[in-house]
Amino acid sequence: MLGQLSLADGLVWSDVTELDQISRVIDWVPIKALLGQRSGPGRGNISYPAEALLRCLLLGVWNNLSDPSLEAQLRDRLSFRRFAGFSLSDPTPDHSTLWRFREELKCDGLIDRVFYEITRQLEQKGLIVKRGTLIDASFMQAAARPPAKPEATARPSVDGEARWGRKGNKTVFGYKVHNGVDDAHTLIRRMDFTDASVTDTEPADGLIIGDEKAAYGDQAYYTHARHARLKQAGIKDRLMHRANKHHPLTPRQKQRNRLISKVRAAVERPFAVFKQRYGMRRLRFFNLATNRTQCMLAGCGYNLQRAAAVLFPKRKPA
Repeated sequence: MLGQLSLADGLVWSDVTELDQISRVIDWVPIKALLGQRSGPGRGNISYPAEALLRCLLLGVWNNLSDPSLEAQLRDRLSFRRFAGFSLSDPTPDHSTLWRFREELKCDGLIDRVFYEITRQLEQKGLIVKRGTLIDASFMQAAARPPAKPEATARPSVDGEARWGRKGNKTVFGYKVHNGVDDAHTLIRRMDFTDASVTDTEPADGLIIGDEKAAYGDQAYYTHARHARLKQAGIKDRLMHRANKHHPLTPRQKQRNRLISKVRAAVERPFAVFKQRYGMRRLRFFNLATNRTQCMLAGCGYNLQRAAAVLFPKRKPA
């Protein structure tokens, strides 16, 4: 991408790594075309290619790195340089350049178009089989310190767009990520990002693509109107039924819910990766738009890693 690789680069980078496998999952040419050309930040400064900066931000997601930490790792780690396309002699971007590029991804739905181009290619490879879509949502805590109590309004938070949300006995100040996941390999097909006060069911219709055979979700997603829309679209309703004080669940409905629960449980995989491996239990930024961009980057990164694991399975030792 930048300097030409030398003989020394080839000798140092002889082993195939997981990052090399991820590089082979998709064709990056359409991604490069989507990102377009970048103008330099100023006279005498380097204008790094957008694809290289996108790859850098993905490295930051996968390794739970802040921009300053990513800057340092890009200088020192050979595998990072190779994935991003930097030779041993190339300069690497500093943290302010990485920050500015993340801000660029917020504009005109650019990060969304990158995400959907990746999913399009994974679909072409047969990794998304459209047998069923699993839908769910998960809280993510705000980076800002929350107000003392959910009902407190006297002291505003540093993050003016984070909100309190409640699900069951869990109360969180922050945001919520909503996923529609293909049940074959738990690849994310649709994403939405809201403040935590938005109920799970509000963005749900946007998570159902329309080409799947069935839609799976817990009791929070079942409504008579959604059932009717799924039926009209020829999509099997696999949303768990919800009891109320006037209509308790029948034994048959309880059994149906148990069967659905076993299938839909796989939707938790991306959320677990986001929080446990990508460090997104608490978000890094102080507004909805930047946190949303980071979550969409995480969706891109998760799909690439997951696809690489399917396409290049690790061989078990004999």
